[in-house]
Formats: sequence, C-alpha cells, structure tokens
Amino acid sequence: MKMKLKPRILAVAEMVPPGSVVADIGTDHAYLPVFLVLEQGCPRVVAVEKSQQNAAIARETVARFQLEDRVQVRLGDGLQALRESDGIETVVLAGLGGKTICQLLGAVDPDYLRQGPRRLVLQPMGESAMLRRWLVAHGFRLVGERLARERKRYYEIMAAEPGRQKVDDPFMLELGPVLVQEEDPLLVPWLEKKLAHYEQIIQGLKRSGHGDNTARLRYYQWCRQQVKGVLENVGCRK
Repeated sequence: MKMKLKPRILAVAEMVPPGSVVADIGTDHAYLPVFLVLEQGCPRVVAVEKSQQNAAIARETVARFQLEDRVQVRLGDGLQALRESDGIETVVLAGLGGKTICQLLGAVDPDYLRQGPRRLVLQPMGESAMLRRWLVAHGFRLVGERLARERKRYYEIMAAEPGRQKVDDPFMLELGPVLVQEEDPLLVPWLEKKLAHYEQIIQGLKRSGHGDNTARLRYYQWCRQQVKGVLENVGCRK
C-alpha cells in the first residue's frame, strides 16, 4: 500500500534527507511520517501532536500501514516533546503559521537546535518573511527552498541548517533567496500573483485617502518595484 501526498506535503517530504531520523511537529493525520518511512527510507519518525483527538487520528493512520515499530505518535507541545535520546536529525514543522513556527523554535534550548538536528524543514502557511528573518537572526542558513501549488494557492517550503546566511539584499528574505537564485519552476507565476496582491493593496490605500496611510503606500509601492525588478531579471543569470 502506497501513501499518496498532496503537492504541499510532497514538497516537504522531498526536503527531508533520505534515511534520516525525523520529528514531524504537528503531524495531523501522520501522512508525512508514513511516506518518509515507506518512500524515503527513514528508519524512524517521531510524530508529535498537541491534542488527544489528533494524536488518535495519527495513530490510526500508522496502524493502517502497520508501522507502529517505526513511527511513534507522541502527545506533546511542539519540540518540547522531543528528547535527546530520540536522535532526531531532521525536524519538520509544516502547516503552521510563520509566527507560530518561530515561537515553537524559540521555546526550546538554542543549543539543542544548533547541535542536535542537522536540518529544519519548514512550511509556513503565512509570514514566511518573518520566519526567514528569525532563522537568519538565530544562526541558521537557508540551504533549500521550493514552491508548491495546490489549485490557486502557493506554498513556500524551506530547509535550514546551522550556519551563517549571507544577506546582500534584505528584500530577498521576503521572497526567498534560494527561490530566486535557483529560479524555482513556479517562481514567475508566484511573483506575478504577489505583484497583483501588492497592486491591490496600493489601489486600496489610494482610495482610502487617509494621511496616515502614506508610509504604508510608499512601502508597498517599493515592494512592487522590487518584485518587478526580480521578474525582469528571471532567466538573465543563466
């Protein structure tokens, strides 16, 4: 029996190094842990859930695939449910807000994050720029980024490892430096959608006519120009 994943979760799975010991924080139905064991050769996954109900659902999935010996569903609050003896090499936080991910990462001993897991695989549902800034400020570098699309929505997936991130242009943390540098296959339509979003905000601010919106208007006009510049340069580096 095979586990078929949606594009968002499949993109997350592909960021996990094959054969690594994984912690999936907020595992939901535990589809990702099952896939990692069956398809990625991961020997063991700790799947963490905060609620009894969700943990029970996750255990049902694991039992259906008869993987109780390799996927442990654990009740707990984020990374605090992990133990040093787990030997976790990759931590996954997917399907949570960027701010929530920052809070969960910030709630554990910084030494554990820098000296324990070799990689963080993160998929924020929003506030991705905040998450990138947090990573850079706390001693992580982005080693991989990609986009996934489900219907009309785009998702950003990033992999981070301990190290120093060189940031020549701070705006790249808004877009994703690796996404832009490697020109993800979905980069152009994603940027075009972002551009349309900025335009919508700009027109709304102009219509409102409030003087206190001037700074916000200038900010989003600047963002629009930055994105336009990236779009114009796509393909020029090859």
